[in-house]
Amino acid sequence: MKKVLGILLVIGVLAVVPLLVSAAEPLIMGTTDRVTELSFANSYDHFSWHVLRATTDALMKLDDETLELKGAIAESWDISADGMVYTFHIRPGITFWDGAACDAAAVKWSLDRTIRLDGPEGGVGLIKGVIDHIEVVDDLTVKIFLTQADAIFLLRMSQELAPALIYSPKTTPADDFAKGVYAGTGPYKLVEYVPDQYVKYEAYDGYYGKAPKTKDVIEKMYSDAAALRAAIEAGDVDFIFRTLSPQDIKSLEDDPNVIVSFYPPSPGVRYLLFNVTQPPVDNPVVRQAISYAVDRAAIVEQVFSGTVDPIYTMVPMVDPPFLGAIDVFPHRNLDVARALLKSAGYSETNKLELNLWYTPKHYGTTEGDVATVVASSLEETGMIDISIQMLEWGAYTERMSSGGFDMFFLGWHPDYLESSNFLAPWTTESPEGLGTFFNHNEHFDIYKQLMDIATTTADTTVRSNIYKAVQLLSVQDVPWIPLWAMTDEMVIATLPGVHGATLNITMDVCIWNVYKD
Repeated sequence: MKKVLGILLVIGVLAVVPLLVSAAEPLIMGTTDRVTELSFANSYDHFSWHVLRATTDALMKLDDETLELKGAIAESWDISADGMVYTFHIRPGITFWDGAACDAAAVKWSLDRTIRLDGPEGGVGLIKGVIDHIEVVDDLTVKIFLTQADAIFLLRMSQELAPALIYSPKTTPADDFAKGVYAGTGPYKLVEYVPDQYVKYEAYDGYYGKAPKTKDVIEKMYSDAAALRAAIEAGDVDFIFRTLSPQDIKSLEDDPNVIVSFYPPSPGVRYLLFNVTQPPVDNPVVRQAISYAVDRAAIVEQVFSGTVDPIYTMVPMVDPPFLGAIDVFPHRNLDVARALLKSAGYSETNKLELNLWYTPKHYGTTEGDVATVVASSLEETGMIDISIQMLEWGAYTERMSSGGFDMFFLGWHPDYLESSNFLAPWTTESPEGLGTFFNHNEHFDIYKQLMDIATTTADTTVRSNIYKAVQLLSVQDVPWIPLWAMTDEMVIATLPGVHGATLNITMDVCIWNVYKD
């Protein structure tokens, strides 16, 4: 068994490989992940964005190897002295799959449409608030005027964010969510998507960048980690990515016919969230008590056999690119938890009754076990009764964004590599879409002002200190409780002869770099 320890920023592709490998059989990836909706304005999950970014580009992108921010659809750009106007110069000759030109007008149309539709399940808030308006200067020049200077605007315009992706006005419906009906720039064309079964891609011959290493790719969706492991053991897939259980990882490590590769550290975080307007967790003292009662060590050992790491802040401890991460949340202390519950009016005879919501497949097969462990740790206070509730991912996200949860689990992968992306979404950017409804909290304006100052200053020391302040404030308001880093997701298993299937800190596999002998 060969166990490969990955390096943080490496995606290895052998230089001797031709630009396009024309294999008789498609490359097949297996995953337990699911697409929610293939809509730029109405999806906000890892796998939906994975599919979208494989099929079209944004103005900017991160280099696969170095993670350097560089031009994609834009070949160059200028920033006004006051930081309020970004002028992008479009590469000539780019076309969408449907033959339409990817020009300045298409860029404006795409971004305007995404911002206008702004779906309830989407992440449009990542770009909407900072863009005032967009102007076409000429066929290959577009100007974006901001509402305020934004030190991370180029990151917001990168391929990592689905709302920043550009698509064809010729094919995409103007006034409805795309739901898979669109044409992109490549590197792949979306050939077919069958919900809960597979996604099929074909390399787009007209792609302006490097041609993919493999022409045809299929991503199969499996019901759980055991089925995913069985698929690669049987040779039904060429590689698997997201998400294996600790037991399945161990089993595959012992299999001489499978190569398991690890790529730590992980910027992905798992956490509890609260709808701060929903009784009884509308009381911050109740949320504080829960933050003292939760048992991270039990989650790490009992559920993940030590393969994940406990965390005490939402910002990943990876600096750079994440600035200002500090441990702020308390370690477990049942005495403090009980005292807080008592001050909120609860006791052994008048218990706090709560729902704990989870989704059974989207984060792998361990979620039910995590819910059980967390419920048990809270009930150890003797003053809390937990009712564990479950919904499939589609219904889960719908209920979340409509305010139907009191306490629930989510996971986060970085949209862009900057600390604000781990602090703003639930507090100031998309608090209703992400279920916290923190925009109704009495301290919302404080968070908003702090985040606005941080993201408008280029001074990274100042920005870092503001991010520290927000983390400290979150311990009092408790919109979230950080639990563990998703080290278990930084794993890929391949069959021998599969190359280029690696991970970096974006936590996504670049399928255009993967090929097999």
